[in-house]
Order: sequence, then structure tokens, then C-alpha cells
Amino acid sequence: MNALMTSSSWNDSAFIFTYDEFGGLYDHVAPQPTVSPDGIAPKDLLPGDVCTVVPGPNCNFVYTGYRVPLIVVSPYAKKHYVSHTVMDTTAILNLIEERFGVTALTNRDAAQKSMTEFFDFNSPPWMTPPTPPVQSTSGACYLNQLP
Repeated sequence: MNALMTSSSWNDSAFIFTYDEFGGLYDHVAPQPTVSPDGIAPKDLLPGDVCTVVPGPNCNFVYTGYRVPLIVVSPYAKKHYVSHTVMDTTAILNLIEERFGVTALTNRDAAQKSMTEFFDFNSPPWMTPPTPPVQSTSGACYLNQLP
């Protein structure tokens, strides 16, 4: 992110940072109903897989996964903005498709809400990028407590 913020590309970029944190953090919100990407049920199930024993909506790709962290870094990103809109990671595809006029890859990304809610294109709040805090690298790294 620092390289982007100090580059000549900063003025017209968006960096979307997300990562898989399944099982690492407790989430009180269950996966949400969504559109099937293509209406095709999985065909590569092995004997004993949950969907061969108990059919249900989770077996046909009609629910989002668990929530994952997402940070948008851009000169156009709204300051201190937290979205409460249900989306899945295909919303990133939808944003790219919308921006560049590309046809949706699947019904899932076509049905996503617009990620433009994260941006202020009229009054970009970060044309001068923020200065990230200096990270100390001289001490121990604690996984279960603050130093």
C-alpha cells in the first residue's frame, strides 16, 4: 500500500485488500442468501460429502460464505466508512465490470450491490495520501497479547 500511495498511479487507483479469515475470528452473522452463479449444482461430490447425505441451500451455491475483512485504499475512498451492505467477494468483480463496461462473468457477480458506495468521486478525500504510522520491527511479535 505504501508503494501505491507514493507512486504516480495513486491519483487514479483503488487497492482492495481482503483476506480469508475463516475460523480465526468469531462472527455473529451467518452466511446470507444470494444468487446462484450459474444454476448448476456441484457434480464432483465424493461419497459421504455433506451434500450427498443432507441436501440443502448450502449445496447449491445460494449462500454467501462467512464474512471476511475488506479495506479499500484509494484517493476516492470515503474516510472512516464502514459498509453495512450484504455483499460477497464477487462484488469486487462487479465493480471492475461496472467501471470498464465488461459483461458479468456469472449471475452472482451481476447481482451484487455496487461497491461504489465506498467511494466519493466528486470530492476525493485522499488526493494527498495519508502518512501511515511507522511500524516497529525491533521487538517481539506477540500472537496472544499486546506487548
